[in-house]
Amino acid sequence: MSYGGTPPAGGTIDVGAAVSTAYTSVWENAGLAVELAWLPFAILVAVEIVAMLLGAAGWFGLVLAVLIRGLALALLSTIFIVRWYRFMLLGETASGDIFPPGWVPFIIAALKIAAVFILGAILLGVIAALPPHFLTMPLAMIGGIALGFALARLWLVFPAAAIERPIDLRAAWDLAAGNYWRMILCLILCYLPFVVVKAVLGRSPTFIGLVLAIIGFAVMFAGAAVIASLLSGLYRQFVGGPGQPLPRPA
Repeated sequence: MSYGGTPPAGGTIDVGAAVSTAYTSVWENAGLAVELAWLPFAILVAVEIVAMLLGAAGWFGLVLAVLIRGLALALLSTIFIVRWYRFMLLGETASGDIFPPGWVPFIIAALKIAAVFILGAILLGVIAALPPHFLTMPLAMIGGIALGFALARLWLVFPAAAIERPIDLRAAWDLAAGNYWRMILCLILCYLPFVVVKAVLGRSPTFIGLVLAIIGFAVMFAGAAVIASLLSGLYRQFVGGPGQPLPRPA
């Protein structure tokens, strides 16, 4: 069941405190992060090895490798992310199943945001294709940037879904009212360092490339944990108030 109503706002975001708490939460619980991540991480590494072998077998293998990588990344990274949300918001440190409770609502929330992105991208593509291109293409590019920033405001659906208290996109949008640019700044400060490191690592179809890919997965998981910690803190602030415990789902 989706909770469509808008919970009461929890005040203005303290950007410095929110970002610091997000990083500190991961650092102080690094051992638990490894415990929650090791199985999906190990499977992801195995899939990467298979994908690299397929990628060396011609164009068909290359396309298949891309599909396998994408599917594995979507499935396995979200397993860890949901586990981390449930730790941050419910204090849950273990789950007996590889797919934790809340994983299905989390995927549904992600698909909703993906659908909005796809529709927006199609509309922007149509605008870019219209004449005069010297005007419509820059407008489409600006629109793409605006779309990305707008979608970030919806990310509070993720902590709610992970603890099986899903909210709709409108409720997530309303939660960030009055805090939109502070939330965007928090997200940038929490994930930009990891994006830079990932970009530096790059990709190569060699053994060194495999090592770099493994390091890249570790960086990705760490960045996801920081973002999830940030969004958990903001969600707790807006829904329950700072430091207030959240009820477990029935």
